[in-house]
Amino acid sequence: MHESNTYEYVVNEKPAGTRKLKKTLCRIGVLSVPVGFFILCLAFQLYPVAILPLSFIGVVLYFWKLFNVELEYSMTSGIMTFSRINGGMRRKKVLELHIKDMREIAPYTEEAQTHLETMSLTKNHVFVSSMSAADIYYALFEKDGDLQVVYFEATEKALHILRYYNGVTKMSKVSR
Repeated sequence: MHESNTYEYVVNEKPAGTRKLKKTLCRIGVLSVPVGFFILCLAFQLYPVAILPLSFIGVVLYFWKLFNVELEYSMTSGIMTFSRINGGMRRKKVLELHIKDMREIAPYTEEAQTHLETMSLTKNHVFVSSMSAADIYYALFEKDGDLQVVYFEATEKALHILRYYNGVTKMSKVSR
């Protein structure tokens, strides 16, 4: 496979809104569960020295995968694949598209935002660290008869590949 036809980009999802609140509550829970377990073991006169670290590690590992989310998109031979990686361990392919089938690929600006609000979109796929990040692009596509949009952070190489496989790509200067 030719190197210029393959590209991969990963961003860490930044928590916002209720997700940020859940992450904070989870951190409090992660700290309070081992302490509560320790107090419970003392009440029943058990020796928690060996059990306490194991329970703490188990709780941390369980919640780590929920809140350490990486979003990845890759382009290989005209196919763009979007994946979600939880905790650096579990990869789930969310979406796979042919670049040539995308109706519109453009920078996500205020003008584009109003343009997208007028359309009847059935699903939004967000693959950016946050919607206020720099160099956000969107791509309109049709899947199963429904008009959908995917947001992603673009780089120069990604735009070059997108332009090669799809002539409707609107390009602007990106910082990466």
